[in-house]
Amino acid sequence: MNTGVVGKEVRELCPKRMLNGPCGGIRGELCEVDDFQCPFYKAFENLRSANYLKPLLDKGFKVECEPGDVELSGYAKMLEEGGPVLSTEVEPWSLKDVQFFETLKDKYHAFNVTDNPFGKPHVSSVAVSIELKRRGMEVIAQLTTRSRTREALASDLMSLNAFGVTNVLALTGDWAPHSVFDLDAVRLVCLISLMNKGLLWDGSEIEPTTLVPGVASNPYFKYEKERLLRKARAGAVFAQTQPIFTSEIVRSLKEYPVTTVPSLLISTSRKVVRSLKEKGVKVPKEYEEGLIKSKAEGKADEFVLEYNLKLAEEILSKELKGIHVMAPGRWDLLVKFGNALRELL
Repeated sequence: MNTGVVGKEVRELCPKRMLNGPCGGIRGELCEVDDFQCPFYKAFENLRSANYLKPLLDKGFKVECEPGDVELSGYAKMLEEGGPVLSTEVEPWSLKDVQFFETLKDKYHAFNVTDNPFGKPHVSSVAVSIELKRRGMEVIAQLTTRSRTREALASDLMSLNAFGVTNVLALTGDWAPHSVFDLDAVRLVCLISLMNKGLLWDGSEIEPTTLVPGVASNPYFKYEKERLLRKARAGAVFAQTQPIFTSEIVRSLKEYPVTTVPSLLISTSRKVVRSLKEKGVKVPKEYEEGLIKSKAEGKADEFVLEYNLKLAEEILSKELKGIHVMAPGRWDLLVKFGNALRELL
């Protein structure tokens, strides 16, 4: 079985006990949990051949990770056909939020349902994804491996599949106190690929699923193309990036080995921007200064919308296949930006 010597060595140093790192929380070369060098950074730095970028599995996997053909979901079909596909991210803190999400159907094509971002519990992403699907929405269920065993993850995946939610964004998940990690995002994608073949990690047979796995992309990681290649080999069909702020990153995404959708942040919160910088996201000085100035003038909403609309135009001009929008806590801006995006199409 492909357990991998290098993976075993670095796993002992990784707080998340990952085999297929680094996770999206890497900050330059540093671990998100503490300020030591991420062991996976050195592993990628010393990489000599992409042939070594096969998914690394633990001893619990008795079958190899060999993805087969995937029946494309509505979202995946729109991406394959060239889009552009507009997706957004919704955080379900209450039933009232779920009712609001439905009002966005005429502005966005697909909806990511978050899974306890930053480790803060909210209404289950599985339950809300199923409910939004019932309301006729194209859903991308986010599923993190944080504090879930592989048995629990398989159960959640079966539940999503049973109710017609086939898009799954496979994530390792943010670090949080008392977190435990049985799998990482790559092994979760491998599990999905196996379940689509009617198998579990130990070779047990189940009714085949028709899930479409997606992954997160960190365009600020120096070796992101190589990191995504491992995810693609596990079976990933699409990727969505962390928030981007420059056209240079937009241009680089077409070189990635899996269809990658850039994400835009619609937020006037300097606290949110500082949090992203702490997680390694590169925020231009001009953006920070513009945000400070516009807030002082009472025009922060206009600044953020205008800045991101320019980036959206750049994305569309490069013929990228989609745009993903994040607007934490600002549903009003999500509506305004959705309307403005529709006018660009």
